[in-house]
Amino acid sequence: YEVANSCRFDSGDSPYMHKTLGTATNEKKFTFSVWFKRASLGRQVIMGVGGSGNYATELYFQSNDTLDFWNYFNGSYAGRKTTNRVFRDTNAWYHIVVAVDTTSAQSTADDRIKIYINGVRETSFSRSSKPNQDQTFEYNSSSVHEIGRNGNSSYCFDGCMSHFHFVDGSQLAPTIFGSTDSTTGEWKINTSPSFTLGTNGFTILKDGNTITDQSSNSNNFTLGAGTLT
Repeated sequence: YEVANSCRFDSGDSPYMHKTLGTATNEKKFTFSVWFKRASLGRQVIMGVGGSGNYATELYFQSNDTLDFWNYFNGSYAGRKTTNRVFRDTNAWYHIVVAVDTTSAQSTADDRIKIYINGVRETSFSRSSKPNQDQTFEYNSSSVHEIGRNGNSSYCFDGCMSHFHFVDGSQLAPTIFGSTDSTTGEWKINTSPSFTLGTNGFTILKDGNTITDQSSNSNNFTLGAGTLT
């Protein structure tokens, strides 16, 4: 399925965007959704928050093109899922949803981190470390949030991203952001999803406004380096 109105990251000039969110709100429950199309392979970051000291959360492609979502807390991993699936089709659009809830509302440890690819929950992982109840993440904290890298210009994303939604305070299903075409069976985008963003939520890389938040929150991002087309 081809996604219109995307933003092109050219890794040749190490592009990324950043935003320091306001006061930390719900670091235990959040969802983000993004469509992406890779232009080259290897280690590349989709979204990272470095935090301070031994605290960080990141979603990135490893050097073998598997997808790794990890949370580093006080010097050790406190929640990590690394796919067995590889992402090497540079002609294809993928849709990913990462939905986290470590509160008491999610008593099943394996459901505290849910990853969906093109509407289907990912269940095959080479690493699957489950966070404890009430474990916090750096996403949704007051630290700098970077899209397209995480502090290291060697790992900038190379490709296109579109319709990047971040939801503060809800663990949502992928059906909010897409649906299966009844004729072709393809997973297709919902260009106007309905959900409650929460204080730190944002919607960027959509239509012509690129890094300007198109929600009512005005959580606009800033281009840190490089070129976005």
